Amino acid sequence: MQSIFDRYPYSLYIKLIAQKVREIIDQLLKEHGLNSSQAILLSHIHQSIEEHKEINRKFLEKTMALSGPSVTNLLNGLEKSGFITRNSSPADGRNLRIEVTDKAKQFLSERSDAFSKSEDLITQGMSDAEKAMFVSLLTRAFENVENQLSKR
Repeated sequence: MQSIFDRYPYSLYIKLIAQKVREIIDQLLKEHGLNSSQAILLSHIHQSIEEHKEINRKFLEKTMALSGPSVTNLLNGLEKSGFITRNSSPADGRNLRIEVTDKAKQFLSERSDAFSKSEDLITQGMSDAEKAMFVSLLTRAFENVENQLSKR
């Protein structure tokens, strides 16, 4: 008997898994007033601040692989919800300085639950060796796609 995996391309399964995982994470983050994209961006901003990197929209566009309007929309939502503040940079008034609030720091110290729960769901029933192999294969697939895109 033919498996369903033999009938559809890998890209469809990757897309469907990503959509379902995003839905699960969004449900887990709902109580915090965030969605998965906002939580990932907030985490990235916080980590970049900790590493003393200058954060602006262009930096976030590049490092998060998002369009300018998408970054702006996410930042607006984070600011409206009280997770970040944006002020003019003292060094260059044309640039915005993004800072995380105490509310964001509290969320970030607790947020691993949503992402851990989704990872546990994805890898449910896998042995530790299978989980390690899964991560290795995902990483290789990502690098393959990334390398192909960088050749263009």
